[in-house]
Amino acid sequence: MKIAVICFTGAGASTALRLMEGLIKEGDLCEGFGKGRGLKPLTSSLAEWTRKQFLEKDGIVFIGAMGIAVRSIAPCLKGKAVDPAVVVLDDEGRFSISVLSGHLGGANELTGRAARITGGQAVITTSTDIHGKFAVDLFAKRLGLAITELNKVKKVSAAVLRGEMVGFFSDFPIEGKLPEELCSGADADISLFVTLLNLPDAGKTDHLLRLVPKILILGIGCRKGTPVTAIRDGVSRVLEEHNLSPLAIAGCASIDLKKEEEGICAFAAETGVPFYTYPAEVLAGIEGEFTSSPFVKRITGVDNVCERAALCCVKELGGGKLIVKKEAAAGVTVAAAVRDWKVMI
Repeated sequence: MKIAVICFTGAGASTALRLMEGLIKEGDLCEGFGKGRGLKPLTSSLAEWTRKQFLEKDGIVFIGAMGIAVRSIAPCLKGKAVDPAVVVLDDEGRFSISVLSGHLGGANELTGRAARITGGQAVITTSTDIHGKFAVDLFAKRLGLAITELNKVKKVSAAVLRGEMVGFFSDFPIEGKLPEELCSGADADISLFVTLLNLPDAGKTDHLLRLVPKILILGIGCRKGTPVTAIRDGVSRVLEEHNLSPLAIAGCASIDLKKEEEGICAFAAETGVPFYTYPAEVLAGIEGEFTSSPFVKRITGVDNVCERAALCCVKELGGGKLIVKKEAAAGVTVAAAVRDWKVMI
C-alpha cells in the first residue's frame, strides 16, 4: 500500500516513525508528515493535504485526535469503492482505530497491522468482523471480483448477521469449500452470482448481487488516428450485444504497430487496464480459427489482429479462449477472450 502518516505532537512523531519503520519492512511505501526528524513538514493547510492524499494514497493514518481526522476527511468522501483506508492512532500508539473503508479499502487490516507494530489495541467496529462472519466485500476483494451494486452489500451482511443463508451461484467452477453462510444453488432472499454477464432486467434481480471477475481481454484494431470515442463506442456495442459487463475488462491487446495508437491507449488508460501489444510474427503463430482478411495481412503482416491479439494475451496470462469473434464498425474491430478462471475459496 501507499500510505501517508501524519502526526501533530512530539509523542506522535515518535509513534509515526515507529509505525512507518514497521510498515516499510512489510513492503509498504510510506510518507510521513509532521514536525521532527524523518518527517516532511506540512506546507499547506490540513484540508488541502488531506485532499491530496485521498487522490494519491491507498491509506492515510492520522496520529492524534479522532475529531481532527473526521473533520479533515469529511469533505473528501466519495464512496466505499474509491475512498482510501483511514486509520487513527492516539499519539502513544495505544489504540489503532479503523475509521473508513474497512473492507474494500483495507482499513481493518491496516488497523490490525498498526496495532501489532506499535503494541497497541486494534479497534474495529464492522459487525461481520466482530462476530467472525462472512463479509462479501472482503470475499470479493480477495478473489479480485468487482461488486456491481454496493448498496446490496448491506443486504448480504444483514442476512448473515440474522443467521440466514445466502445463496451462491457461479458461472465458473468452484474450488474449495464455501463459507458456512453460503449455500450453492439455494433459493434465498439474497444471493451472490459470480458472472461476466449483465442482467437485462434489474427489477427482477433485486435478490442477486453480481460479482464480476476481471478476466476479459479485448482485442482491438483500428485505422490510424481513430479517436478514443470511436474505440469506446465500438467496445460498448460489442459488450452490450453479448451481454458482457464492462467491469470484467482486464486488459486491451493489439499488434505492436498500434502500441502508440492514441485512441486505444486512451481507452485503456480511462478503463484502468494495461494495453498489451505483440509483433505480427507472434500473432501469426497463435493457433485457432480466425476471421481472415487479406487487406489486414497486407497492411500489418498478419491476417487478423483483434482475435489473435486477444487470444495471444490470455494464453500469455495463463490460458483462456476466444468468446467473441471480430466485430467491425466505423474503422474499429473488437474481439474478446476470457482467461481460464475458478472461484478459489
